[in-house]
Amino acid sequence: MRPTLIGLCLAVVVSGTAAAQTTANRPADDPLAVKPIPPRSATADGDMIRTRIERIGYSKVTDLTRDSTGIWHAHAIRDNEPVDIAIDKGGRIKPESR
Repeated sequence: MRPTLIGLCLAVVVSGTAAAQTTANRPADDPLAVKPIPPRSATADGDMIRTRIERIGYSKVTDLTRDSTGIWHAHAIRDNEPVDIAIDKGGRIKPESR
């Protein structure tokens, strides 16, 4: 009986996973729907990101843009050296390799 019970449990788990993968897209007003990030941000978002960059020691932040994946990119100065930086969706600011 025990092997039958284990087999039944596995069948339920596998069929539930398959059903979850075939569900239709959620409506846009559903809070769990995937909402793509627009490639350009509003001025307020850009100002907030610029302020965060300057607070950690960068200056002369220019060319601040956000790409289609939501990553911010900018040029700045740190320790009198030009640096390209990226700000990921988690808010982590790090230099980009050239």
